[in-house]
Amino acid sequence: MGTEDSALRVATFRFGVIADFVNGAPFAHGEKMKLIKEKADRRWEIPHSDRTHISVSTVLMWIQNYSDAGSRLEGLMPKSRKDRGTYRKIDHALQMAIKDLKRENPSYTVPVIVKKLKHAKIIGPTEKLNKASIYRFIKREGLSSPAVAPKDKRRFEAEYPNEIWQCDILHGPKVKTSEGFRKAYLCAIIDDHSRLVVHAAFYLSENLETLKECLHQAVLRRGIPQRFYVDNGACYKAINLEQILAQLGVILTHSRPYIPEGRGKIERWFRYVRQDFLPMHADRPISLEEINGCLEEWVDGYNAKPHSSIGMTPYDRYKANLACVRPAPDHLLEYFRLVEFRRVKKDRSIQINNQQFEVPVGLVNKRIEARFHKSRPEDVEIFLEGQSYGKAVVLDPHVNAHIGRDFGEQTPKVKQEKPEIPPKPTPSGELFGKEGENHDHHL
Repeated sequence: MGTEDSALRVATFRFGVIADFVNGAPFAHGEKMKLIKEKADRRWEIPHSDRTHISVSTVLMWIQNYSDAGSRLEGLMPKSRKDRGTYRKIDHALQMAIKDLKRENPSYTVPVIVKKLKHAKIIGPTEKLNKASIYRFIKREGLSSPAVAPKDKRRFEAEYPNEIWQCDILHGPKVKTSEGFRKAYLCAIIDDHSRLVVHAAFYLSENLETLKECLHQAVLRRGIPQRFYVDNGACYKAINLEQILAQLGVILTHSRPYIPEGRGKIERWFRYVRQDFLPMHADRPISLEEINGCLEEWVDGYNAKPHSSIGMTPYDRYKANLACVRPAPDHLLEYFRLVEFRRVKKDRSIQINNQQFEVPVGLVNKRIEARFHKSRPEDVEIFLEGQSYGKAVVLDPHVNAHIGRDFGEQTPKVKQEKPEIPPKPTPSGELFGKEGENHDHHL
């Protein structure tokens, strides 16, 4: 690609970033800067650059450059340096010293080189060098560290349905709620083998509960995957997600930081969502229920449309080999409970979410699992070594005050008192008084 083509591609990309701000559309107070910050938070594919983010100041600079150029694309083209090929503040002696250091140890970084130059008194202890110029000099002279063998990033594909599910979350539009407008997040799971969208829905938060709900619906509809492939976000690394997947027999796999290529299929589908679905609903206020209804219909159409990479519809490819798909277990929702470990006290009580519970007396001093749903914290089931011991009982200290305890028995003992035997009544109905004395005057 020629220099002009490269510059035009860069300028076109930059215009796409700032188009919202230079087309004359008015902004309410604070909305412009808010939108700029949202663009800065996004991940971009920047032409001829390894960077994936753009700073707020860079966006503002592009807007100014475009305006200064009379709203012409040339104002967004990269500026060529007039001193290209020269190294500012690096004279010939300094260049030779840098070359010697890199030949001595090719792994020396620029900060190390600067320290070495000061130690050798080639530059003064307080003298400052333009590090960017040193980087460019090293690169131009071919003095960079020996190239590391590239990582194996060959395209891969699962061999059968439900072998690998890819999951990610996309920042979506604002939706209308009872509390006003709130940002929605699209959580989606796609089958690697067939490209079938297993489940996708918009939610009002980007957290573990959102991910669990999406995964629950996916397993309920399509069975259990063998591997769940996600990035390194906080909700994906939560211990409860590992617990859920472990109980279902699913391997949790994280992509390497800053290397999202392994999740390319879900990333490409998100691009299609941004290009084809979101623009259809950008011109009117819409509720979460409405946008999810529209998304469900749109996803059904996507799954039933031929996919260019596989030459058939995702749905047809998925159902072509259903023999290897594990069905969802009975009582699936129970697998999605929170799991917390507790040591049972001597009074056979445990505390969860500031609530006291009683468990069977045989579990005293044992470390048990308490499983419950976040939405129903009072409904707690107790497990020990994989065996259920039933539901824990909310502790009532007033009831316990009237019950004796013996920790050697499963049931509390009740003290048996000897019943009193009433004396025989006299014919006149009067009772006997002192021993041996009879008050019956009729005898």
